[in-house]
Amino acid sequence: MEEQESKYTLLINKKRVAVGREVYKAYYRQKEREAYLDKLAGKHNISFEECEEKGIQVDYLLSRAEESIEDSVIKKEMLKKLALCLETLSEQERLLIYALFFQGKSERQLSAETGTPQRTINDRKRRILLKLKKLLEK
Repeated sequence: MEEQESKYTLLINKKRVAVGREVYKAYYRQKEREAYLDKLAGKHNISFEECEEKGIQVDYLLSRAEESIEDSVIKKEMLKKLALCLETLSEQERLLIYALFFQGKSERQLSAETGTPQRTINDRKRRILLKLKKLLEK
């Protein structure tokens, strides 16, 4: 067993250290996770130094990050319309949508609380969302 464990080594402080298979796997799994998170962060964040290097004006980026007045007005109008559409739903439909989307409950949680099968909740949700979509498109 000792012989097989010595096949796995990690480079720590410029020295090779013999480790077990599980330690070796866990180390590289964590290393891959960090690389993945760094890659994600790189896609979505840009530093001021990078802006200078790439010749991007910082005020341009800041203006792009802010919500425009037009977008803000459209969002408010859509929310008003959604509120009116929600009022046209039956009480049961409204409670289901409220629980799933405003309280953040999962279908599984709601199923456990109400005793209604999850599949039934999913079917009702889909039907209600289609109804809301049609109402919003009018």
